[in-house]
Amino acid sequence: MPSHEIPYFLDLTDWLGRANIPCPRPIPARDGHTLKTLCGKPAAIVQRLPGHSVEGRNPTAEEITLLGRLLARMHRAGQDFPVHRPNPAGPQWWRETAQRLRAHLCRDDVALMQDELREQGQNACQHLPQGVIHADLFPDNVLFSADRITGVIDFYYACDDLWLYDLAIVANAWCSRPDGSLDSTLSQTLWEAYTSERPLVAGEEACWFPLLRAAALRFWLLRLDAQHFPRAGDLTQCKDPAEYQRILLARREGC
Repeated sequence: MPSHEIPYFLDLTDWLGRANIPCPRPIPARDGHTLKTLCGKPAAIVQRLPGHSVEGRNPTAEEITLLGRLLARMHRAGQDFPVHRPNPAGPQWWRETAQRLRAHLCRDDVALMQDELREQGQNACQHLPQGVIHADLFPDNVLFSADRITGVIDFYYACDDLWLYDLAIVANAWCSRPDGSLDSTLSQTLWEAYTSERPLVAGEEACWFPLLRAAALRFWLLRLDAQHFPRAGDLTQCKDPAEYQRILLARREGC
């Protein structure tokens, strides 16, 4: 991450924390600053949050309900955040990454990618409500303790984009079966919990499946990019791109 981007994430988590969103707020130094230099590198101390993730098991309906409500509250809390960050993994990045990957993929995968990019270029969802989104709210980034969420972590993909797109990312990550199809019970629970805190506006419901597909495409591309072009010093685990290819194929079938 470029050092000039770090203040955005520190300021955002501090802002959300002040709005009672359980995230790792930065702890100011004696001079009041949260970002310092240690051994020539940017450094900050942030809160350690309690709890555990549900990674490795299926989430319960109760956990999905808590998640949907929290996501909506987080969107509302961030709507007045004064700093704006465009999505670095948005449609322009999709197209550039797809072009870079062409030589590494089979013909069928290239055809699927190009067809979905064409479809996404024709959707009419960009007028929908937007603001700060987490953009990476996978099961390993949410901490639970007893019957509450105690932590939302890893904000390093956070940016400005459609709120419903963020919900679509969550639905794909939390409510997908191994074959890629949506668990309709869990996804409906997520939908109802989210909309109980942030009622949708006209046009959002019609964009649900296009945005589910957009979210699936984004993470298929991200994983392929990490697999074929690993970055030196990257500590994140390379995850299976095929998982999100299955999810994309299922969403294209309306499943």
